[in-house]
Amino acid sequence: MIGVILAAGIGSRLRPMTNHKPKCMVRCAGKPLLQYQIDAYAAAGIREIYVLVGYEAQAIVDYCKHLKHVKVHIVENAEYETTNNMYSLHLLREHLHGKPFILNNADLAVDRGLVRRLVEFPAADAVAVDTSVYLDESMKVTVDAGGHIRDIAKTIDRDAALGCSIDFYKFSAAAGAVLFGEIARIVEGEGLLREWTEVAMQRLFQSGRLDFLPCDIAGLDWVEIDNYDDLALADRLFSGFDGALDEIDTFVFDLDGTLYVGGEAVDGAAGTLRALQRQGKRIFFISNNSSGTADGYVDRLARMDITADASQIILSSDALAAWLHGNSVSKLHVLGTSAFKRRLAGEGFDTDAEDPEYVVIGYDTELDYAKLVDACRLVNRGVDILATHSDLFCPTESGPIPDIGALLEMIRITTGRTPKQIFGKPDESMILLLRQRAEVNLARTLVVGDRLHTDIAMARNAGTRSLLVLSGETTRDQLDRSEIVPDHVLKSIKDIVCC
Repeated sequence: MIGVILAAGIGSRLRPMTNHKPKCMVRCAGKPLLQYQIDAYAAAGIREIYVLVGYEAQAIVDYCKHLKHVKVHIVENAEYETTNNMYSLHLLREHLHGKPFILNNADLAVDRGLVRRLVEFPAADAVAVDTSVYLDESMKVTVDAGGHIRDIAKTIDRDAALGCSIDFYKFSAAAGAVLFGEIARIVEGEGLLREWTEVAMQRLFQSGRLDFLPCDIAGLDWVEIDNYDDLALADRLFSGFDGALDEIDTFVFDLDGTLYVGGEAVDGAAGTLRALQRQGKRIFFISNNSSGTADGYVDRLARMDITADASQIILSSDALAAWLHGNSVSKLHVLGTSAFKRRLAGEGFDTDAEDPEYVVIGYDTELDYAKLVDACRLVNRGVDILATHSDLFCPTESGPIPDIGALLEMIRITTGRTPKQIFGKPDESMILLLRQRAEVNLARTLVVGDRLHTDIAMARNAGTRSLLVLSGETTRDQLDRSEIVPDHVLKSIKDIVCC
């Protein structure tokens, strides 16, 4: 048995992700769609696969050349822009002559056991059909009184449909010869180059020239990826998010970009938190922003109908203060807001020492030039820098504004000095402080945030699970290019309890 994957299409509805790579190389739950299909073939014992490529073909070639457990043959459809997948399959007629094969379209994330179910199905010719669903965008099938498939089309009514074809087909050598004969008539005789393979199959089913049986795959996971909504569903399903929720005791939410953007709450944020609390989940909030206080965040959340107390909020300034206490530091020069300075002074630190041990830099929304000059004078004298965090910008409803990272870069260019230590995300110090204070089990903790290089990287560094939400900084196409991969991804926190 040979595997055949048709992967020549453009995937325009997934742009910009598909601007420079084919749809089958888009990642779902951290893995290219193509790999889901290859894994399913390998799990069924099929080691020889033909992949028909076209648009951005080199991306598939480069990926497949490193595969060790299967032998992949690449065949190119150079006319992919003016043809469709029937023409692509036509190019494989000599390669598949006299051989049984399983055929599929490449835009699917599928369960590893799917191909095995087709292979083990007793009929030599079969269509993988999910009898549990009816989807408008999918091919549907009908059967006759004997159970044989007699039609395949997207337009079949719900009442007539047995279920949805998932674009996986098992052909015996004899049935394959019939299919290629019909395709030759359509492509060469009728000159129709833009038809789907299913058009040839429909003709053969309706005329009775092919007798295929439906192989019911209900209960196995699959998603056909046409657009971003499909991808969101597949991300959730194939990352096992819903099952993972049962293993999560503690949720740690980033604030800006996750619960709110600027002054506006993310839709459904308050309802999601209440639902999680009703389920007995512990809730904490975490932020790199050192310009305010825990009490200030409590008030801000209350205005968004989110109830919290100061003990649930961990800031980068908390991790900084814990480190200062742990290292018996008392004398500081603080470049930050008045609230930040009051907070440190309240913990016993001298924040305007004449001979400071460290210059401490926070997110200063009250910055003026004189404060910057005073800090640089001390740094030029050799005083080491500590920074609460390193975010380059802060997201707002009107776009990004400079954050402490921009300030640190200004100081680096001016003095040539960088911080000795940075306490905010992606450093794990805030999560470790939370473990110390609240005795949370990191293995049963989920960090929820909108930034890959801070929130998700921190979760990885601390050994917790991670959920990326696309309500703030990170877009789905940025995730697709990133080497930092979250355990789960959802559109927003509203989808945690409602998909």
